[in-house]
Amino acid sequence: MPRLARRHLRDRYPELIPQAVQVARSPVAYFHGCAANYFDDGVGDAVIAVLRKHGVEPDLPLQRCSGTPIETYGHRALAKEGARVNLASMAGYDKVVTGCASCTLMLKDYPTLFAGEPEQAAAQALAKRVTHISEFVSQSPVKPAMGSAHSTKCKVAYHSSCHLRAAGVTKEPRAILAGLPGVEYVEMPDADRCAGGAGTYLVKDFETSQRIVERKRRAVEQSGAEVVATSCPACMIQLSTGLQGAAEVKHVAQLIQEAYEAADGS
Repeated sequence: MPRLARRHLRDRYPELIPQAVQVARSPVAYFHGCAANYFDDGVGDAVIAVLRKHGVEPDLPLQRCSGTPIETYGHRALAKEGARVNLASMAGYDKVVTGCASCTLMLKDYPTLFAGEPEQAAAQALAKRVTHISEFVSQSPVKPAMGSAHSTKCKVAYHSSCHLRAAGVTKEPRAILAGLPGVEYVEMPDADRCAGGAGTYLVKDFETSQRIVERKRRAVEQSGAEVVATSCPACMIQLSTGLQGAAEVKHVAQLIQEAYEAADGS
């Protein structure tokens, strides 16, 4: 199980929280989701740091769970309840940046969630503004200097999480990783194959999930990667457990942050 944060992300960045609902401080909102707020995985801090390097001081508006796990368990009415809160609080932003694969897909799927209902138009408008952090960095006109966070070339592979792939984000993370100084990007076998985490599946059927991730571990070893990057908190948990030390697991945003910090000498 992941370590829980001693202080939630929102408590660590109170200056980024708008004082009133629907009163935006910034044109960009960061939809951090549950994992980045509650887990001690460093992902939320990395996303905020990367956005700041691109000249963006993001808002952390009021938000509820995107709804992925809620709907998965069949509680569609409850998922809609939280989604309505998100639709209202994200309405005033030009971009809604995400760092979680599951949140990315769910926010983009709100039009389906509200198909034929009064909220569908707002859901469609939000879906068009949802941007994964790797997409944001790829599209940003600001190009901060990058340095190598490693003294020697580091082999990095990418695990393409199911939800981010379903959201249509596949090329940007790979292109970013391939362009990081000091990184030798390697495309590992079965990069698009599920790691077996599937949210809470790794808890409910741990033995089966570990048999699934065993294939991923062999692929990582075959690639020779020292670091496996991904964009899904659940995948990070599953890979960290299943790789058995074969490689370090990091979020794409963390590797970008390290490159920026290396250029700054920090």
